[in-house]
Amino acid sequence: MLRFHSLLLIACLATFPSVSLGQTQTVGVFLNSESSYNGYTLLDPMGSTTTYLIDNCGQVVNTWTSEFNPGGSCYLLDDGSLIRGCRVSGSFFGGGVGGRLERRSWNDELIWSLDWADNSIHHHHDFAWMPNGNVLVLAWEAKSEEEAALAGRLSPQTMWPEVVTEIAPTLPSGGEVVWEWHAWDHLVQDADPALPNHGNPADFPGRLDVNHANVGGPGGPGSSNSGDWTHANAINYNVALDQIALSSRSFNEIWVIDHSTSSAQSAGPAGDLIYRQGNPTTYGRGTEDDQIFFGQHDVQWIPEGHPMAGQFMIFNNGNRPECLCSSIDVWAPPMQDDGSYTLEDGLPFGPESLSWTYPAELDVSFFSPNISGVQPLPNGNMLVCEGASGHLFEVSIEGDVVWDYVNPEGNFGIVPQGTEPVQNAVFRAYRYGPDHPGIVNQDLTPGPLLEGGTLTDCLIYASQDTSSTEAVNRPLTASLSGVALHPNPASNLLHVHCLGATSWSIRSMQGQPVMSGELNFDSSARIDIRTLHPGLWLFTLFGNSSSTTVRFVKTL
Repeated sequence: MLRFHSLLLIACLATFPSVSLGQTQTVGVFLNSESSYNGYTLLDPMGSTTTYLIDNCGQVVNTWTSEFNPGGSCYLLDDGSLIRGCRVSGSFFGGGVGGRLERRSWNDELIWSLDWADNSIHHHHDFAWMPNGNVLVLAWEAKSEEEAALAGRLSPQTMWPEVVTEIAPTLPSGGEVVWEWHAWDHLVQDADPALPNHGNPADFPGRLDVNHANVGGPGGPGSSNSGDWTHANAINYNVALDQIALSSRSFNEIWVIDHSTSSAQSAGPAGDLIYRQGNPTTYGRGTEDDQIFFGQHDVQWIPEGHPMAGQFMIFNNGNRPECLCSSIDVWAPPMQDDGSYTLEDGLPFGPESLSWTYPAELDVSFFSPNISGVQPLPNGNMLVCEGASGHLFEVSIEGDVVWDYVNPEGNFGIVPQGTEPVQNAVFRAYRYGPDHPGIVNQDLTPGPLLEGGTLTDCLIYASQDTSSTEAVNRPLTASLSGVALHPNPASNLLHVHCLGATSWSIRSMQGQPVMSGELNFDSSARIDIRTLHPGLWLFTLFGNSSSTTVRFVKTL
């Protein structure tokens, strides 16, 4: 429903791969418009041992192979190598199980491997490659029924809390542990005063209530025989803040921890959560009505260059009371200048509302019950992976679908055009621009379509990369200069300055004007925006013969 509706909206800007007369298109590229971000999409079907890099027309430009099916995420590194999670058997078995990392060169030679699976620990879902060449590995660690009882669990059973380990790789395999954080060090319980960590969870918002959430089992967070408790499914590292973000599906919230600590410090209060969002019932500071995340995946900070840089983004899977509806949610955390997060006594972490969401209204045609992710692109768009159905699409901030693709490879192989794919899930997908260091100087000669057949009538458009300030400032002429708009995001006042500008207006993303005014003698103004609802807005500055439009985010 979502795909074909979008085609009608923007057909005048798009090209479509041709299919044979009378043949219904079922897989591959449904839409490629000139508003899409020109690049190469990393596709790692969950039922396959092959990873593909495809262009915007769906042609394969490179492949990597492994003995193993995916064990969660994979990424393209700056040297053109692929770092990929692999699924291996072990003592742990549940949703998102991994256990091994492999790094393969552009030419598919195995450079490095890490086996992170034994009787006490097992990698799962995700990892984060760090700028210093180390890797943050997300894993389960085993806690016995006896250990759960001693921690105050009212229904003690085997539990698998999260552990994050930073590893410095050693070639050709293995590595040195240089830092670690254990969720089990940061518990609170109000069941037994005689046991450790006793207290009211509302008084310890940086700790995890050991009695919150069910543990694994059939139909549980990790399914099968798992002891999966919090079911973290994503890890993201912010080098500027030296902070780590995790996504917990079972708790329906995201967590942030401080990486600037030592391993010893991280085991104490300095390792408590410094921010959490999505479901304040987990720490006794809200009700069910305050829950806004529902089984979410893929938490990340939006990078510099994007119009919403510095904010958080998730794929909100959406097993909601009102509908089974997914959404892409963005919010501006209440961060202070020192990197800490504001929290008022007795209240949950903010903000109270999102700054952007897609779709604008919940729609049952957009839903993935598990996996999935979203990537902010340098041109301001978002690459969405609706994982369970293997559906990838790119959407603009205005909500228009500008690229659309269905993965043709499922658990039973690649299907030809005209055949519906079976079990073609994709954990996540990422797109890399032609100027990405790992792609520059590589042989990117387009190969065949993954689904086979012949490609016609699909164009690769020039790069729309706006990772410079043009991502926010797009002057129509050069006569206006020195544009300054701050803060962005903003809650109460906007400060604006632009040489040569005389007046301003604020419009909705649909172009509806809501405010306007004049600038003073030095082309500056302070504008009260408290009456605007939270979200994305257009701010336009006018000169005598030109104008400049800037996007900004209004928060609470």
